[in-house]
Amino acid sequence: MKFSFEVGDAEKHTVDFFWNQMNGVLEIKINGEIVQKGSITLFSPTNLTGNLDVPATEKWNLHGYEIQLIEKWNFEVGIIEKRFVKIEKERAKWLAGFRPHKYRVYVDDHLIKEYKGY
Repeated sequence: MKFSFEVGDAEKHTVDFFWNQMNGVLEIKINGEIVQKGSITLFSPTNLTGNLDVPATEKWNLHGYEIQLIEKWNFEVGIIEKRFVKIEKERAKWLAGFRPHKYRVYVDDHLIKEYKGY
C-alpha cells in the first residue's frame, strides 16, 4: 500500500507512506526524507511468549495466541507549525495476508483520510 498526504496550513509538508503486505517492509517519509523504517519480525503480529502490550480492542485471542490487529505509527511534522500525525493499519482476522488492510490517517487526533488496499 502506498499513499501520500499533505500536513500543515502555513507550513506544508508531504508525508509518504509505504507498506509491503507480502514482506512487511515499512517506510514513512516526510518531504522525501525517511523518518521511520521497519519490517515484520519472525513472530509478527503474534506474541508467543506472553501478552501483547496493546488494548484488548486491538488484539485477537486465537486459542491462547494473541494476534495484533492494529499497528500504529506516530510522529511530529513541522518546525513552527507542529502537527501530530498517527497512521493506523488494521488487518483482517482471517487470512490477513490475502485480504486488504484498512489504513487511517489522523492529524492532531482528527481523522483526515481512510484507505483500504494491499
